[in-house]
Amino acid sequence: MPPPRTGSAEKLRRKDGSTYYRVRIRLADGSRARVDVPKKYATDDDAEVYAQAAQEREDDRGDLLAKKKKCEAEAAKQRDPSHGETCTRYRERLAAHRTELGRRGGRDDASTWRVWLADRIGHLPIARVTREDVERVRDALDESIALHKRTEGKEGIGAKRAANVWSVLTTTFKAACMAKRRDLRVREDNPCMGVLPPERGDSRRRTFVYPVEASALLACRTVPLPWRETYAVACYLYLRPGELRALTCGDVDLAAQVVHVTKAYDERTRTVKAPKTRNGVRDVPIHANLVPLLRRLVDGREATAPLVPIVSQRSEFERAHETRRHLAMAGVTRARLTENTATTMHVGFRSWRDTGITWLALAGVDLAKMQRRAGHDHVTTTVGYVKAAEDVTGTIGEPFPPLPGCLVKPDAIDVAKARDWANDWARRRYRPLDALKTSGSRASPAGVEPALAT
Repeated sequence: MPPPRTGSAEKLRRKDGSTYYRVRIRLADGSRARVDVPKKYATDDDAEVYAQAAQEREDDRGDLLAKKKKCEAEAAKQRDPSHGETCTRYRERLAAHRTELGRRGGRDDASTWRVWLADRIGHLPIARVTREDVERVRDALDESIALHKRTEGKEGIGAKRAANVWSVLTTTFKAACMAKRRDLRVREDNPCMGVLPPERGDSRRRTFVYPVEASALLACRTVPLPWRETYAVACYLYLRPGELRALTCGDVDLAAQVVHVTKAYDERTRTVKAPKTRNGVRDVPIHANLVPLLRRLVDGREATAPLVPIVSQRSEFERAHETRRHLAMAGVTRARLTENTATTMHVGFRSWRDTGITWLALAGVDLAKMQRRAGHDHVTTTVGYVKAAEDVTGTIGEPFPPLPGCLVKPDAIDVAKARDWANDWARRRYRPLDALKTSGSRASPAGVEPALAT
């Protein structure tokens, strides 16, 4: 005959140093439940007595076991599509499937769902969400967009952010009725069909660097040589920053006069993946004026070496800041380049891609070729660059001008300056561990990049 169950108490300590007691009660199914002891019984002797009384009460009434079974049944019900799987549970399953397929947006979409959608529809059964539920989400987005306008961006969210939220919502319900995986098809209809999206709002218009301005920057010897090399490659190949960061010397085919774009670096996950779009894997023709620079950059280097390593050495914010600073150093001070308002966007490092694609339109390259070279999935994206080129009149220089001689064939002084600049930057960016200890700062934990030195 087993010994009588009396429960047991244990003394625990909180993070603030205070103590509390918790008792373990054995349930009729053999499992254990833990219950905090009320403060008035929080002593060694009283906690033991409380544990014994709680065990006797559980043996007589079975309240804890009944509560456990109820929770398990509710959890199983939420996981079962035919018995009320919630929208949040379904989204978690869909996100796991999208991750397996290598789809982008994992962490961003999860954050969007948690912040904007979980409280509004996350608790509803996915199979019972109605058009009215979807319209309430849309109305909330419209209100937030209007608030964003009234407060000049201080509150609410912008139209672009609202469009991203709407995309996560509609993608979820599209999969719920049309997914290839049968276990993800939990609805016969899509409640988002026919529902108008949130207000578009005013889009922020991008600008691009004129050819004469780019020539002035690339010829400015005050700007460090590695930066000028990077700007030239980024502009003349018009790659996305992630594609440029993943580009290696082996991807440059000088014999065929093309650059093979097959991968891209994901800043969010810090991994190398396929390019952003389905048409992202492509061969980009090398402009004749860029060939001498690429030949110098790949000469004598390993095929796996990054073509422009400075892209991986700087964050997205640093690259944008340096681009504007270097333009100013070169005397390129056109007001539109630094204008950052609700309707206009100032230049950043990614603007070199916008610049190169716009130059294609200025050079008269037809729309189909532009779309393929840029890796756009939709021609409407490419048309936006054509419109930007059509708006420009006057003398801004010929697109893809010859690179300055000081960039193609830098002299010994420029090379020495570049080497000194790189060494100086490395010393300033990464503090030695001894210096950190001496200054009283803590060293960064393993796996975390050291902070910028101040």
